[in-house]
Amino acid sequence: MNDCFEAQDNRLRDWVSIRRPLSKAAVETMTAHYVRQSFKPHAHDEYVIGIIEDGVHSVWCKGRHHQVTSGTVVTMHPGDVHHGGAGMAAGWKQRMVYISEREIRRFTRDVADSDKSLVMEFGRTFHHEPALAKCFAHFHEVLHTSTLALARDVAFDALLGAVTGVLSPAVFDRQHSAFPDRRIGNAIDYLNAHVDDDVTLDELCVVAGLRRRQTIEAFKRITGLSPHAYHLIQKIKAVKVMLRTGVLPAEAAAQAGFSDQSHMTRHFVAIVGMTPGAYAQASR
Repeated sequence: MNDCFEAQDNRLRDWVSIRRPLSKAAVETMTAHYVRQSFKPHAHDEYVIGIIEDGVHSVWCKGRHHQVTSGTVVTMHPGDVHHGGAGMAAGWKQRMVYISEREIRRFTRDVADSDKSLVMEFGRTFHHEPALAKCFAHFHEVLHTSTLALARDVAFDALLGAVTGVLSPAVFDRQHSAFPDRRIGNAIDYLNAHVDDDVTLDELCVVAGLRRRQTIEAFKRITGLSPHAYHLIQKIKAVKVMLRTGVLPAEAAAQAGFSDQSHMTRHFVAIVGMTPGAYAQASR
């Protein structure tokens, strides 16, 4: 991840983490817990899409007051003026993504499989959609924290697709009913040949000659997995081979392209069902 800013004031109990997870895209993620924070009237140049995860946010937006509670999905267009603070003593927790208009246009072109971008309209700003908010939180956590570029790329597309599908479905009305599958084999071969690399979704799109959403959907149809999940399994397979030949877990993690041993161990246990050390012991 390119940039990261985190600040915490234990006295005020306010905490915020801001990151720029996509190397080439104008996208910023933020997760925060605000108690004393009070925002003056302001607007963003980007689309702001997020959730209130806990507590209550008392906010004025476009001249109207709202008590925004947990389970609410927030969708602001560029230029929407808003301000406010805590709506209860414990404050509020939020997760947000700030997305440039350029990235929104790229997403809608991918969805429509067209060089003409579509307008993304959400109708209103606050939507009480607990199920969608839960889905958003899952993908946001991956986008905000994962050390693997492909995981962040796929999470971003899934996050934006989930919100758009529920709150701006007109964007999907022009989506083609069938995506080309025949070229996705090139992307599968590419991941198999680059197990130890931090592959991005843009790389796979170039290899397959497909758009981002086409690549993800075709990959799922052919393999049953997202590109990230497929690549992760290949990495764990490589680790298993190394462990069986006596390579230490830390070295195996490095050679398979994991950020560190704990990162590898977490995924290893989730896929194999035991720790790398236990696996190595059982393989002797």
